[in-house]
Amino acid sequence: MITEHEFQGINYIVSRSISPCRNYSETRQVSSSHCIPLMSIRFLLAGIFLLSAMSKLADINRYSVQAVYEYNILPDSLSLIYGTALPFLEMTCGLGLLLGVFTRLSSLGVALLAGSFLIAKAILLWSGRDILCGCFGPMTATFISVSIYADPLLIIMALAIMRAPGSIRHRFSLAHILSPKWKTRLDWVW
Repeated sequence: MITEHEFQGINYIVSRSISPCRNYSETRQVSSSHCIPLMSIRFLLAGIFLLSAMSKLADINRYSVQAVYEYNILPDSLSLIYGTALPFLEMTCGLGLLLGVFTRLSSLGVALLAGSFLIAKAILLWSGRDILCGCFGPMTATFISVSIYADPLLIIMALAIMRAPGSIRHRFSLAHILSPKWKTRLDWVW
């Protein structure tokens, strides 16, 4: 059993071995070794979703709407709406992560999009259908039986960014344009 005095001593040692990630307004401190991997994940997710959006924006009807129709899961009217909105949602989330603006909201969007992709692919594979996923429009031709393995990883990475402290999420970002008062107010989405 650890006494209160021993616990305070351990807490002091641990707090001295942890350094903040260069954001002194952040109250929660994070090990410096966590900054680089989490920032890399943020930029990786941004790149993936921006690349996916840009490839679909070349011809939305052909590379996004038609891909959603081919899944044959949603009714036609919802397929049209989802297929049309998808590249813009991907671009918004990707830009948010790249610029460090609304990173929690952007990573939530990435997690929800990847979750919808995972569910749709699982439904198709369960029914015995293996079609091209349409993930990157004309850039790749990957079957859903292969691309389904990327979706849980995307969800985990997005949740890691969403849970990261602001000192990591806002590093190399446009977060410096906000005053500390507004950063505190918008912390749940920024």
